Amino acid sequence: SGRTLYVSNRGHNSLAVFSVAESTGALALEQVVSTDGDWPRNFTLDPTGRWLLVANQRSDSVVVFGRDQESGRLTPTRERIALPRPVCLRFLTQAGGTT
Repeated sequence: SGRTLYVSNRGHNSLAVFSVAESTGALALEQVVSTDGDWPRNFTLDPTGRWLLVANQRSDSVVVFGRDQESGRLTPTRERIALPRPVCLRFLTQAGGTT
């Protein structure tokens, strides 16, 4: 939507959520959440925009957050996927449109 900016902070293992003012582009910090892991190397939104996944490279995990589609705020789900040294996350769309 262009109304939310997400930033990963490897120094203290968090994600910062900023709102973006439509008229000026000014940023306002809305939320800081722990990535529940070490060294958030990459993150991505799923194609529906309902979930944000974070690749925690040094703790060998991908952590899933729920995402409010209106505000962009994140909610921990406690879902964790064990994966050795994840550095990049991508969703692939298969023939027929399934993800």
